[in-house]
Amino acid sequence: MKVLHICNDFAGSKVHVNLTKQLDDKDIGQVVYCPVRDKQLVGKNKFDGKHIEFIYSFCIKSWYKYAYHYKAFKLYKDLKRNVDLSSVNIIHAHTLFSDGVLAYKAHKEFGLPYVVAVRNTDVNDYIRLMRHCYHTGREILLNAEKVFFISAALKKKFEESKFVEPILEKVKHKFVLQPNGIDDYWHEHISHDERKGHDVLYVGDFSANKNVVRLAEAILELRKEDGFNDVRLKIVGGEVKGGGRRNDGKTQSMIDAYPDAIMALGKIYDKDILSEVMHSCSVFAMPSIYETFGLVYLEALSQNLPVIYTNGQGIDGLFDDTVGIGVNPLSVEDIKDAIKIILQNNSKYGNKNVHFEDFDWSEIAGKYIGMYKDIITK
Repeated sequence: MKVLHICNDFAGSKVHVNLTKQLDDKDIGQVVYCPVRDKQLVGKNKFDGKHIEFIYSFCIKSWYKYAYHYKAFKLYKDLKRNVDLSSVNIIHAHTLFSDGVLAYKAHKEFGLPYVVAVRNTDVNDYIRLMRHCYHTGREILLNAEKVFFISAALKKKFEESKFVEPILEKVKHKFVLQPNGIDDYWHEHISHDERKGHDVLYVGDFSANKNVVRLAEAILELRKEDGFNDVRLKIVGGEVKGGGRRNDGKTQSMIDAYPDAIMALGKIYDKDILSEVMHSCSVFAMPSIYETFGLVYLEALSQNLPVIYTNGQGIDGLFDDTVGIGVNPLSVEDIKDAIKIILQNNSKYGNKNVHFEDFDWSEIAGKYIGMYKDIITK
């Protein structure tokens, strides 16, 4: 069996690396086709495998985002030029609109079966802003064998969209909820120790979507209340210096203005050190505006950190309410109240009801293989 992965974000996400590595370990033949718009991304995340070939193509122009159908036409020509489609048994498209359209075209021309994943960009960019892509998107769904969602919240939002409404009854039997996994390190270091103290942790970048400014404002508001004047926010990651899209200066200004309340620890790549930081905190908070899944929530939960997440996004609906509290990301008061409730009732929250085996990449790869085989042999 040979799987063709069409994945425009392979160079930008370790998630795809983890899946393809596990499939390679299980002796599944694979080709990864990764079109990129930045030449520096060519070869990024490539690894030495036994049964895998990587094809990076520097073929995406910046203006293609304004010409969806032309982009699909050009990338499909590039795909056929670089990949021997006659050697492929099944295609796994890792986004609905960008990758799925290429799988759909290969299906129509060569009869290749394909599965497709729905991501945050599909729901919050294409469906929300690009109605001219609706017809093609629906054709992709109608012809796909399976449609994967990595979170219950994303699946629910997709099912309620005007985009899928006309064909929902025809395609919903294809929908599969399949969350991503976390690195083996976190499985090997699961902790059930109760956390104490008033430190709150955030791990991520400073993009506006991550909502760090409102989180910091919630910390400052909570410090005004009796018994909580020692609450601190520890920030791992981000772009502490400079400007641009990922840091408009607001987060850095707050770090500079309130050093006793907000601690910027910089980027931490060593998981042992990151685990120590997690153990020094009592709550993990990431109230993103949009979040497809958010593996860092699971990493925090593996260390028994209760989590504050966004209602209707990411891990919402995946666990019961013992893991933490969902909030309105636009409400500083809501974020503040959630932090306060968890700090006051820390023993009630944590990972006691989380089945971490559901997030093991080896198990997840096995499920994908089973589905691939069922589709190919039917």
